[in-house]
Amino acid sequence: MAQWEKRTGTAVDRLLFFSDAVVAVAITVLALPLFDIPGPKDGENVLDVISAHQGQIITFIVTFVVMAVMWNIHNRVMNSLYAYDAVIFWLDMFWLIGFVFLPWPSTMYGAGDHWGSTDVGVFSSDGTGALYWWTMAYISGIGTIVSLYINRRPEFIKPNDRAYWAALSKTRARLRGAAFFVVFIVAGLTTVIYPFLGYWALLLIWPLNIILQPTKAQRAELDSLRAPDREAS
Repeated sequence: MAQWEKRTGTAVDRLLFFSDAVVAVAITVLALPLFDIPGPKDGENVLDVISAHQGQIITFIVTFVVMAVMWNIHNRVMNSLYAYDAVIFWLDMFWLIGFVFLPWPSTMYGAGDHWGSTDVGVFSSDGTGALYWWTMAYISGIGTIVSLYINRRPEFIKPNDRAYWAALSKTRARLRGAAFFVVFIVAGLTTVIYPFLGYWALLLIWPLNIILQPTKAQRAELDSLRAPDREAS
């Protein structure tokens, strides 16, 4: 495939279907370690099992939610594609690599013995937390690059969606991907000193998500530019 060759029509649909299938498999693999958790033994109940494996369970829930959010953002951009070239194709593949890779550091991080630890100090972590959060940063960063590349080349966007994405790129929402990237980097650095605190860095995402929402006037403009097929989705 030539670097600047455009693919249109069913080629775009097949790229989207392939991406969705890879994400579905990655999320399924994410849950597999939970099936290895044994049930309650004599004298135990299910709460004891949950308490003993809280790291794995919390990591699964957090990872699933964050993966769902990142997929949703990526999917909205990709669903607006009218055509793609080799750059978009390979950026999408690099984005998918992060998704497929993430269950591995997620499993290690959740199964680590640092949960509930009060040890604080430089390099008190075994590094699994940093690998976990920086993998998320990688996924978020690649997703941001994909969005920027597509927005700067409107010929790749469906004609009915071009005005919508042009207006959206002028709002604060354009900074959301970069903001999440920074949060994940900070979370990874935090786990190097205090492993459990990485999850607290996620609390920054919710106020950032609110702050980086389009204003009321911008939302009204975006709604007026929203294509009928986008409303149906």
